[in-house]
Amino acid sequence: MRILKLTDIHGIHPDFSHVERELDLAPVNLPDLALIPKAIALRISEIYPLVISSPDLFCIGHTTLYRWLMAYMDPETSVRCIEWPYKLTKAFIYQLVLSERLIAPALARITPQQVRDLYRHITHAPEQWPHEYRSYAHLAQLVGVKPLTGTAPKKRGDA
Repeated sequence: MRILKLTDIHGIHPDFSHVERELDLAPVNLPDLALIPKAIALRISEIYPLVISSPDLFCIGHTTLYRWLMAYMDPETSVRCIEWPYKLTKAFIYQLVLSERLIAPALARITPQQVRDLYRHITHAPEQWPHEYRSYAHLAQLVGVKPLTGTAPKKRGDA
C-alpha cells in the first residue's frame, strides 16, 4: 500500500484508455458530485484504494473513482494506492477493463428499495453520511436506479 498525491498519478493507463475506446466504453460518465460527500471522499479512497502500475504510476484499477477524485478534489489530495508491479499485457488490460465495467457493478448492485431504506437511514444520521441529497428520488437518480413510486420518504429537513 502506498500513499500518493493525485498529482503523482500520471492518469489512466494509456492501454486501459485504448481498450475503453476500442470497446466503445469511453468516455466514462462520472458520478455526480452530490453522490460522494467530499467530507468522506478520502475515507472511500482508504476502503477502495486506487490500483496503480509500478513504476510508471498510471491508474489501472478503480479508474472511475480516480476520475471522480481528479474532477472534484484538490490535486494535492493524498490517496491510498495499491501498486501493481507486474507486467501489463494486452490480455490483462482487457480483463481489467471488463472487470471494472462488468464485475464491479454487479457486485455492488443496489435495488430501489435499498436506496429508499438507505435514504431513510442517512436522513436521520447525517454524522455518518454528511450528504447533499435533495430527496429519495434524487439519490435514486444519482445511483442509477428508478425510484419506487408511491409514498416517498420525506425530504431531509422536512418535519
